Amino acid sequence: MRRLKAPQRREQLIEVATKLFAKWGYDATTTAAIAEAAGVTEPILYRHFDSKQELFVAIVRSVSELTMEHWREVIGGIKDPAEQIRGIAEEFPDHISQLADAYHVIHGALASSHDRKVVAVMKEHYAHIEKFFVHIIATGQASGVFRPQLDPKGPAWQLIMTGIGYAMIALNLQPPEQGLIKNAIESILRGISIIKV
Repeated sequence: MRRLKAPQRREQLIEVATKLFAKWGYDATTTAAIAEAAGVTEPILYRHFDSKQELFVAIVRSVSELTMEHWREVIGGIKDPAEQIRGIAEEFPDHISQLADAYHVIHGALASSHDRKVVAVMKEHYAHIEKFFVHIIATGQASGVFRPQLDPKGPAWQLIMTGIGYAMIALNLQPPEQGLIKNAIESILRGISIIKV
C-alpha cells in the first residue's frame, strides 16, 4: 500500500467513493468497498472520514466549489447579466461531462436518499447555486435589464431546474441538442427581460 500524505489520501478516498457511488449508488456502496478499491483498510478510511455520510458531504461540497469556481471564471469578463447566463449555459455541457461521476452521485441521492445528512448537504448545494443566480438576476434588475417586480428566486430556480433536467438526460440517455438548451435559456431570459435580449 502506497503511503500518501493526509490531504492526498483524503482526495484519493473522495475520488474512489465518487466512482463507486456513481456506479452502485450511495445506499448500496459500503465503506469496506471504498477502502478496498482505494487499497487501504477501513480503519485508515475512518481516520479521514467518520462515516460514509461524511464522504458524501465531501463529494457534494467539492462539486459545489468546483461549479462556483468554474462559473465565476466563465462570467469574469462579462458585464451583461443576460450574457453571463448565456455563457454559463454554453459551458454547462462540458462542465457536466467533466464532473459526470459526481453528478451521477448527486442525482442518485436526490432521487433516492432519505439520509438526513445527505439531504442537508444537497439543500446546501442548491442553496449555493440559487444564491449565485439570484445575484446575477438582482444585478440585472438593478441595471434595468431584468424586470424589477420579479422575485429573482423564480427565474433562478427555472435555471436550476433546466440544468438538473439537462444533466439527468445527458448523463443517462444522450445529450439533448444544443439548440434545445439555447432555446430553453432564451425563453427564460425573454420572460424576465425588460428589453428584447
